[in-house]
Amino acid sequence: MNKPKRILYHYSVDSYQSGEKLINDFKKQYRFAEPFVLALQRGKECFWGTFFAAMSYSRELCALGLRKHENYIKDAVEGIFEYIRITEFPSSSASRVGCVYYCESKDEALQYLKDDCIDNGDFTVDQVRLLEVEVDEKTVYKYDQAFFNEASDIMEESRDLERVMELARSYYSLERSDHPLIEVLAYGDNHIVREIPVE
Repeated sequence: MNKPKRILYHYSVDSYQSGEKLINDFKKQYRFAEPFVLALQRGKECFWGTFFAAMSYSRELCALGLRKHENYIKDAVEGIFEYIRITEFPSSSASRVGCVYYCESKDEALQYLKDDCIDNGDFTVDQVRLLEVEVDEKTVYKYDQAFFNEASDIMEESRDLERVMELARSYYSLERSDHPLIEVLAYGDNHIVREIPVE
């Protein structure tokens, strides 16, 4: 029996070089979130110990010029979201750190590509790729990224762990904020249909 398929669009500066498919979690982002997931499994005190250790190491790496940015806050929030997903939504969700991110239309993907990559001068047209991709419909989820963005702000400003967890629940419950920013995640097999020229 054939699985129902869906066409989505993916823009890339580094997730695709060649081949017939995209790799879920090609940057191995899960490894950065995993320490926070494991810490939460052992309790909130363990989480905070991991958080402050990550802060220290991240700042040291930046001071040594080995990293450009302190990413420990994003890693911690990804870990919290993944913990909530695993413990409360295990069979009805897509992992933010174990998937490919897509857009629903070519025009939307092209706009994001221009806004995120080209117009700010970070990349040239020759460095980006716009792909039409066929995915398994059952692995596709649409979430409101506004909840994740708010969680990141809270973790940076007030470090309210309970509120961040509530936002993760809203995210994985498929709720919508007052100003939703929809992102499409899919974790299953995929097939690149074609590369679309970027002009």
